[in-house]
Amino acid sequence: MAKLIFLLKRKPGMSKEAFRAHYEASHVKLAEKYIGHLLTGYHRNYPVFASLNPSDQPAGNEVAPYDFGYDAVTEMRVKDDASLAEISRIFNDPAIQPILMADELRFLDRPSTVMLVCEETQSAGGSPAVRG
Repeated sequence: MAKLIFLLKRKPGMSKEAFRAHYEASHVKLAEKYIGHLLTGYHRNYPVFASLNPSDQPAGNEVAPYDFGYDAVTEMRVKDDASLAEISRIFNDPAIQPILMADELRFLDRPSTVMLVCEETQSAGGSPAVRG
């Protein structure tokens, strides 16, 4: 299984609330329309707090907030490389790409978008700390 992770930043002057509302009401619908059949999972994560190096904070001190700089972390899971290739083909299709771009221009700081193609690994049974 492969995973696409997108780091997304709202366009300048747009509120976090307006960014999220547009993303959920418009861009998610476009993704579902054009590539939904290729996805085995589609999750949007909206950071509410970030901390840099949280395991190295002095005991008893409040963890300092960190400006992560992104407004959404999107995860799209696909079953195989053929699905990834098809998503790329669809994203670049001359009939579809202008539709996606026009919507992105309404809410994204497009030059700041980061896409990661990841190989996901999952622990069997959880980590020792989780098992107790």
